[in-house]
Amino acid sequence: MLFKLKNIIAVSIAILPINVIMIWYRLNQTENFSTIDMLVYPLVFGGGSIFLIWLLNKFLLNQNLKSFYPGKGNWKIDVGIGVLITAVYFGMMMIERSTLQWLPQGKPPTNELFNMLVELAHDPLLMAIWFGPVLWIGIALFEELSRIFLLNCLWSLSKKISWHIIVIILASVIIGVTHLYQGYYGIVTIALKSIVAAAYYYKYRRILPLIIAHGLYDGMQFAVLMVQLQ
Repeated sequence: MLFKLKNIIAVSIAILPINVIMIWYRLNQTENFSTIDMLVYPLVFGGGSIFLIWLLNKFLLNQNLKSFYPGKGNWKIDVGIGVLITAVYFGMMMIERSTLQWLPQGKPPTNELFNMLVELAHDPLLMAIWFGPVLWIGIALFEELSRIFLLNCLWSLSKKISWHIIVIILASVIIGVTHLYQGYYGIVTIALKSIVAAAYYYKYRRILPLIIAHGLYDGMQFAVLMVQLQ
């Protein structure tokens, strides 16, 4: 009973607050982010959340980092699978664009995104920061670590396969809803990709392929936009 309570507390501290804050802020945002904001915020909030998850995992749940990748494998295989998952994500994106366009979408990309891309294209240092620590730590590592932490904590509440499937769907919905500002289209498409990521982790218990896929998927889209703007 105490073990289950600790897992619920861990989720309540590490996952729910940051998601609620992200949803509230995006829905009530009145001013555009500056380029510096979009570089600093992911590192501050993402990096802070990563540290918080590590603390809770180690001192509250008494788990080591191995709990995030207990499955068998090595980095070479992980990289290859990460590339394959990236291809799956892009395949899903193409299908979604042709079948789910009827879903209400959020506000179109604001000037903040285009301004940032223009600045990145003309500043090698900012580009290195964005495609380096921001993308891989503040976004990919943070989001995948949060996903796996949420899954592991909730899966630990029961050994029933039916419960594990429910958790995959629940976690994916939560992650989708954090993108509420993108409209129902964003919620559904991101939740679908989250189901793929969670299902892979459920089967193989390896987090590195998901981090690689996340970074490549987001990074390649930004790179294409930068080239188009240039």
